[in-house]
Amino acid sequence: MQRDNVTATVLTQQNTATAVSATEWRWVTIFAGFLVAASVLPYLWAFISLNAQPNHRFVGILHSPLDSAVYIAKIEQGVRGAWLSTLTHTPEATQGIFINGFYLALGHLGNALGLSSLMTFHLARLTMSFAMFVALYHLGSTIWQRMRPRRLFFSVLAVGSGLGWLALMMFPETPQTQLAVDLTLFEAIPLLSTFANPHFPLAIALIALIASMYVTVFRPGFREAPSMVNGGLGIALCSLALVIILPHGWLPLASALVVYVIVLMLRTRQLPRPELSWVGLTILPALPILIYYAALMTADTTIGAWVAQNRIAPTAPWRYLFGFGLPLVAALPGIWRGLRRFERDGDRFMLIWLVVNVVVLYLPLPMPQRSVIGLFIPIVYFATRALEDFWFHRIRNNWRDAALVTFFVFIIPSNVLMAIVPMIGINDAARGEEGGLMMPRGYTDAFRWLNNTRERGAVVLAQPLPSLWLPAYAPMRVVYGHPYDTLNSAAHLEDVQRWYLGQDCQAILDRYSVRYILTQRDTLNDGAVCLNELGLTTPAAVYNDVVIYRVP
Repeated sequence: MQRDNVTATVLTQQNTATAVSATEWRWVTIFAGFLVAASVLPYLWAFISLNAQPNHRFVGILHSPLDSAVYIAKIEQGVRGAWLSTLTHTPEATQGIFINGFYLALGHLGNALGLSSLMTFHLARLTMSFAMFVALYHLGSTIWQRMRPRRLFFSVLAVGSGLGWLALMMFPETPQTQLAVDLTLFEAIPLLSTFANPHFPLAIALIALIASMYVTVFRPGFREAPSMVNGGLGIALCSLALVIILPHGWLPLASALVVYVIVLMLRTRQLPRPELSWVGLTILPALPILIYYAALMTADTTIGAWVAQNRIAPTAPWRYLFGFGLPLVAALPGIWRGLRRFERDGDRFMLIWLVVNVVVLYLPLPMPQRSVIGLFIPIVYFATRALEDFWFHRIRNNWRDAALVTFFVFIIPSNVLMAIVPMIGINDAARGEEGGLMMPRGYTDAFRWLNNTRERGAVVLAQPLPSLWLPAYAPMRVVYGHPYDTLNSAAHLEDVQRWYLGQDCQAILDRYSVRYILTQRDTLNDGAVCLNELGLTTPAAVYNDVVIYRVP
């Protein structure tokens, strides 16, 4: 009876902690809506600026076009009815695999609604971004009863970033590959993820929802077993969705939960059955998918070679330190307090999550930096704790508001910089092409012509930029289109460059069974030498200065 009373009291406190008034939700809705709408403004500017560039077309993507072109190509596969993904940025025919299922599903949805793949991509990006902001506030409301820390936690997560902008000002010659992660990894910062694609903000939303449930489950006195109605089913579904959409986001959180249970077992010297059953709901639904991924990674096939090609060196630690910048500095007293007290109510889980996530970033996995996607959440949690319990007590009351404003002034510029930099390329055709934001106008018409040939799977030889975007318009493959999605990409890129310079003309066409060639008149390295050598003098189609040749 006494235990039941304690449990009832704890559950009553939890319900109070997670209660959010209509006024709060109205504030969150307006705040989130404003941020989502702000992510549209650069695109409005881009389309307006195109009026000054009559010979070029905006590809429709401002941020991370290299990756977005692949995702839009996956949506296009879904539009054409596929439920298994194939590699279209490589000339080799690959078997269909269960990966990128989220984008294939978007393609089916877009087809049902009569939307283009590009429009589907952006509408999904905006929708998932709004859902992410709502989920982040829900997490804050689960942790704190008072409104001020809730809003502070949410505000720093929603608009905050690191000091990459300051590091760039101090060292302006820093190459792009060495910039802080808040200027290079869109998944590292929630607001940046809204610029990039739909699945980053969706993954962050799922991580926040899972974390909010475990904040409740790990509180002292909580003894409920999971069920269909108390969050158990929600955790299982969110975990399954997360491991499908972005396994890199699932791994740190799931690993932290396992470590938490082990730590709890060592401290209590008994098996924590309730916690174990809840954590099992995160692990067990994901196991079949993880086994499938492991099979892909170790398979001696073209897909195995593709996975191996995606293994890159881990990111240097200093790039993360600058990338999380001032929020990380502000969090230090909170992290130290968490280490000293290691309290079960919040700090222990967040501290284990923080440490485990850092370790995962340096595991030998494909694209290890993707696992940074949830790391900002525990950092901001400790920053909020430290601001409330440490920093505010050491700053005079009449200086507190000014200090908080200064804090936000320093954590926002990286997001602003990332938002406006692509617009520079839109106003300059050369920069726009170099950044992958614009293409000569004739290419999009050429893509439609190729699509109308209905030669599904035909291989097209083109320069790297149009090759990146062609699979998003036509069900064809390219010789080289992407540094990671083209198998043996370095050799393929070299062959493309050599062909357009007039070397090994017939051998390269034969090697990749090329059916169509795209060239651009009045430009250097347009393949004229090879065209003359092969006797290809009659174009199949011409659009502006883009010419299509059919290989006999």
